[in-house]
Amino acid sequence: MARWTILLLLLALPLHAADLGKLMRQADRGSTSERTAALRELAKEDAGLATQKALEWLAPNVEPALRRQAARTLWDLGHRAKTAEPALRNVLGDRDDDVAYAAVGALNAMGVPKADLRTTRLRLARSNDGFIAFYAVRALHPDPELPVEEALGAAFSALNLVASGRPSDMKTRDSLRTNAKAFLEGFAEKSGREGFDALIAAFPKTSPPAREAIASALDKVPPQHGDPVQIAALLDSPQIWVRRSALYALTDYKERAAPVVDRMIALLAVNHEPDLRKTAASALGSLGAAPGLASEQAMASAWRADVEKRIGPALANTATTDPVVDVRKEAAGSLQKLSLWAGPALGAIGEQIAREPDPGVRHALVRACWTARESPQLPKAVLATLAESDPVDYVRNEAKVTLQAAGR
Repeated sequence: MARWTILLLLLALPLHAADLGKLMRQADRGSTSERTAALRELAKEDAGLATQKALEWLAPNVEPALRRQAARTLWDLGHRAKTAEPALRNVLGDRDDDVAYAAVGALNAMGVPKADLRTTRLRLARSNDGFIAFYAVRALHPDPELPVEEALGAAFSALNLVASGRPSDMKTRDSLRTNAKAFLEGFAEKSGREGFDALIAAFPKTSPPAREAIASALDKVPPQHGDPVQIAALLDSPQIWVRRSALYALTDYKERAAPVVDRMIALLAVNHEPDLRKTAASALGSLGAAPGLASEQAMASAWRADVEKRIGPALANTATTDPVVDVRKEAAGSLQKLSLWAGPALGAIGEQIAREPDPGVRHALVRACWTARESPQLPKAVLATLAESDPVDYVRNEAKVTLQAAGR
């Protein structure tokens, strides 16, 4: 058995050598696409031969497409092409941004110190190619020679590139979109008030895709660095995703968002899209959520009074009157987040619970009564009727449990 295995291996060696020879010949003749394809295949079979061919193609008098493929192949080979490091360093200043970009990637993959690549990356950060500029910026930021406006501009350019359908490869395009958004979110999270101001200042100057990304990134700004009034200005945007993101971004500001609560409540009006009304209901619930401890919920405060006066009644109205089931259910769920602070609104929902046709919404409204069971406004008579005669067992059970808990 062992002899047959050795014989097969010996027979395979000439075949493998013949295949490599064929790839080498293909890399030397034929169309540009055929030659670049041959180099890619050669890199899979023999790193040494592929490195040798790539080094030939890196010469300045070689066709641009071949030089770009050579640098890209050396990047893919990484440490296996370590002997190419001197040649790659020599092309860092290449006038072809694609060649210089791939050379930086290859040298980075070989473990070359980032300081050695900084000058080239700073130049590439200003490339006319949005793809190259963004990834150069991402590798550099923060850098004292890279202004914040330029860093953000590169991310916006990347998003615009994606919106135009480029790069043509879907996976590469999706990765670019994801990475650009992640860059903006990281920038928002770590750049303090200066970063917040830069995002707000950039918003009116950018494209619709970039505006959506900015609005989403504002949710990552730590509340101590943001300004809810400036964020609320985005609620006037014609882009629904901008308005939705702005609503979510406001939820962390609690009482600091008091000046804009009415603007948020206005988005519950039925003339707005159902998805926007749902988001407004969810955001208002998160904004007005009561503290976790019962002792803290019971404490009087200006913010508690504001939640009880404005947010609770607005959610109760939406939970009982909105024409869309999912919106009513979302608003009822948000009432639950208010806990005891939803108490004053319970009277408004009490008589409406039994009239609600959707059992899921009825259950959510009863659950809101449960979370506010210590409130003197608890609609006990309505709950007793539901516990006795609601046609759905989980609604009856929830009403019974709520009454039992309230009677302790």
